[in-house]
Amino acid sequence: MNKIVKDALILFAITLVAGILLGGVYEITKNPIAEQNEKAKQKAYKEVLTEADTFEAISGDAYSESNITATFADLLKSDSENYEADEITDVVAGIKDGKVVGLVVTVVAGDGYGGDIKFSIGVSSEGKYMGTSILSIGETAGLGMRVKTDPSFLSQFKDAVTDKFILVKDGSGAAAGDEKIDAISGSTVTSKAVLRGINAALLAYKSVYEANVITVGGVTVE
Repeated sequence: MNKIVKDALILFAITLVAGILLGGVYEITKNPIAEQNEKAKQKAYKEVLTEADTFEAISGDAYSESNITATFADLLKSDSENYEADEITDVVAGIKDGKVVGLVVTVVAGDGYGGDIKFSIGVSSEGKYMGTSILSIGETAGLGMRVKTDPSFLSQFKDAVTDKFILVKDGSGAAAGDEKIDAISGSTVTSKAVLRGINAALLAYKSVYEANVITVGGVTVE
């Protein structure tokens, strides 16, 4: 019995020490990891809304990190296209000279061929589509992965002013500024997933502007 107790105490001591060490490592690395994640976010924001000097979150619990997906869930489902597979995970305002010059919306398109595709889009305050930054994607190399590796697909969206893009497969798209978007040959599922995710993000963009919200820095989104 004494040996059992002794072994149990030794095991407890090892577990306790390991827990303390892991807790210490977490505390040491927590802030640097958060800083790196924030830098990655800011870089993605700048890529899609180059005119902005800084980026600010939208004020209010509805737009907080823990609530924002739920805030837009009903909106996406109620649209005639039903974007139930998509999630809005982040909305920030681009600021220049004390004014909002556009929004960056981050969305997870849940119906990609290889799973979720996460990306950010930038839209100016005039409603012009400014760019797309792919954050994570697991599509097939040489096929769906061309959404990220071949700029010709995403470049079709740039400069368009529209509430909804339309996917075509007959070559009638491909003109920047047009709402018609040519699908990637052999990757219609991936093309459709990204386009639908972008349309979902445009719904969120419109909703934020209509809500007359302000940023955490007190700038009105208008």
